[in-house]
Amino acid sequence: MQRILIAFCVVHLITSLEVKAQSEDSLEKKWSINGYVKDLVTINSSQDDEVFIDNLIHNRLNFKWYPTDNFSAFLEIRNRFFHGDVVRLIPNYSQLIDVNDDYLDLSVNVIDRDKAVLHSMIDRFYVQWNKDDWEVRLGRQRINWGTNLVWNPNDLFNAYSFFDFDYEERPGSDAIRIQKYTGFASSFEFAAKVADNMDDFVAAGMWKTNTHEYDLQFLGGIANENVTIGFGWAGNIKTSGFKGEMTYFQPFEVSSIDKRSYLASLTWDYSFTNSLYIMWSGLYNSTGTNEPSQFETRGFTSNSRLTTKNITPYRFSSIIQTSYPIHPLLNAGLAIMTFPGDKAMFIYPTISWSVVQNLDLDVFGQFFWDDPSGQLESTAKLIFVRGKWSF
Repeated sequence: MQRILIAFCVVHLITSLEVKAQSEDSLEKKWSINGYVKDLVTINSSQDDEVFIDNLIHNRLNFKWYPTDNFSAFLEIRNRFFHGDVVRLIPNYSQLIDVNDDYLDLSVNVIDRDKAVLHSMIDRFYVQWNKDDWEVRLGRQRINWGTNLVWNPNDLFNAYSFFDFDYEERPGSDAIRIQKYTGFASSFEFAAKVADNMDDFVAAGMWKTNTHEYDLQFLGGIANENVTIGFGWAGNIKTSGFKGEMTYFQPFEVSSIDKRSYLASLTWDYSFTNSLYIMWSGLYNSTGTNEPSQFETRGFTSNSRLTTKNITPYRFSSIIQTSYPIHPLLNAGLAIMTFPGDKAMFIYPTISWSVVQNLDLDVFGQFFWDDPSGQLESTAKLIFVRGKWSF
């Protein structure tokens, strides 16, 4: 407990220094610090109607340094303190959350006890060089090649789970990324992820261009022992947004387990004049199934060992999402995900309240239904209450 208090004192000291630093003109904005502190309470009702309550205190610190006009450096640290029923009941819980799929091990369990775990991780740590039309990044960074809002078959480097709503920054990769801008909306790009083995190695190139008011991208390379090619676009149909991605995977060695596959997704979204927003997205996975195992569905709802090729175990996935500002400070939303061919369903209601400047209060629900025995039944009911202070 003493170490926890020390950690929070350090956070308070750093944020105080940031406020002071921003007021000193002599620094000439050579560096900056920002971040947030969140407190997330989870109420989990099991299939046996048992109720489990957990708490997660989540702090993030983002450091930026600009020594010259062409050079900059970034360091972002994620600190999470878990305590509650899940930590107490699941053996080796600290090992489950200490997931590090990158080349460098930049995470540590500062506190590892039966009822409490404090986990700290550097998930961004890179330098960036800019000169004319060139940009080079080296280090742990996020390489986001996706265009869609839920499922991204083009996102070869940083696949993520839609269900992990509390990780807005999403995972990064230890990689090098080189970009050459050739026009207002066109560029060439190459990126490679450092890895110990070919199963984790990713290296690919992408060309972006614009025609007829559509942004187009073409990519190809090697991803997790697969030769892959892909295509994506983003544009509009009249006043509505229209995006899509398709990627094909050819394994180095085709087998009954590792098959040729392709994933394709579409997204349509529209904002009405009264600020009502609606979005639909669908995904097809050629190697998916209508009845995945519980092990497959459990992995698909977390970021653990998630790759683009297995972002969903289902053959067909569909989601419709809507949001509406009830008040300038209060926003409500609802997402319903279904899996045609199966009776599984996921419902995700949200309410967000901007209490004061830099302080938000959110309530989320995650409700899963499945058909494991021929009859639709609730498999998970979770309610989350989160407060977030940004600085």
